[in-house]
Amino acid sequence: MKFLTDLGKTFVVSLNYAKETISAAEAEAAMDAVIDNDIFDQALVSIAGAELVDRTVTEIL
Repeated sequence: MKFLTDLGKTFVVSLNYAKETISAAEAEAAMDAVIDNDIFDQALVSIAGAELVDRTVTEIL
């Protein structure tokens, strides 16, 4: 989840085990809740974007 701060900087929050089927509307609602509840030291003012990253690890040894 990417947010913009009151200083115009990007603030990134990463979560492990996010729901694979999350919709854009669900992600936006969750991010709005983060902004509304002011839970970080940085003042988050808007949503900058969100990504669902899928990482595959293949053992070779």
